Amino acid sequence: MKKLDFNGKTHLYYQLYDLLYDDIKKGVYKPGDKLPTEDQLIKQYGVSRVTVRKAMDMLLNEGVIVKRRGNGTFVQDRKVEQTLTKVLHFSNEMEKRGYKSTVKMLINEKVYANKKIAEALSIPTGSPLIHVCRLRYANDEPMCIESAYLIYEKCPTVLEHDFSKISLRLFLENEYNIFWKRAYQRIYAIKANSRLADYLNIIDGAPLIYIERVSYNQNDEPGEYLQSYYRGDRFYLTAELEA
Repeated sequence: MKKLDFNGKTHLYYQLYDLLYDDIKKGVYKPGDKLPTEDQLIKQYGVSRVTVRKAMDMLLNEGVIVKRRGNGTFVQDRKVEQTLTKVLHFSNEMEKRGYKSTVKMLINEKVYANKKIAEALSIPTGSPLIHVCRLRYANDEPMCIESAYLIYEKCPTVLEHDFSKISLRLFLENEYNIFWKRAYQRIYAIKANSRLADYLNIIDGAPLIYIERVSYNQNDEPGEYLQSYYRGDRFYLTAELEA
């Protein structure tokens, strides 16, 4: 076992970070493996709790490890790439990468458009909408929460179905001849509140990729306002840029 240099110029927490990082990269700890507890690391390396926490925070901030509430700290599984150049569908993308994709319905209800959503969908404030909220999993791990707002009069029977069993996109295509042809989206970096953290099995304040998207149909009419919350420790975004 490598030892820390207590007389060296490099801070102990940085040395511990380096040791743990090397062990992860060399496969001593593999993706999905549980790391030693704080108490175990304190005993193993003879350092303070503050030193251990600083080292672990560095690994956490770099996305190398992940904390799971009530379970401990684990080596991060490989991240999922999301491109910014086209509209992607979660289930299809997960299955392409070898993950088993599943969905849990959280909400399917009639609501009324606030000013922000009304402006996005070019409808009057207070117009009836359908709110479909789903929790998406990859290999039984919660990865993303999606809240879709649809114009009620365009697809009223959406309220009657369980979209953990069927695809909302395919339902709209088959039942209402609604095809999303393009989208405009904004992307933000945010921190998880307690509600999102509970659903995604992450700690309060963990980083999220938040995407607001307006989808346009084949007639170039806005028809869906989508809010997506992706775990920042499990996703990264890519885009090809021209010079």
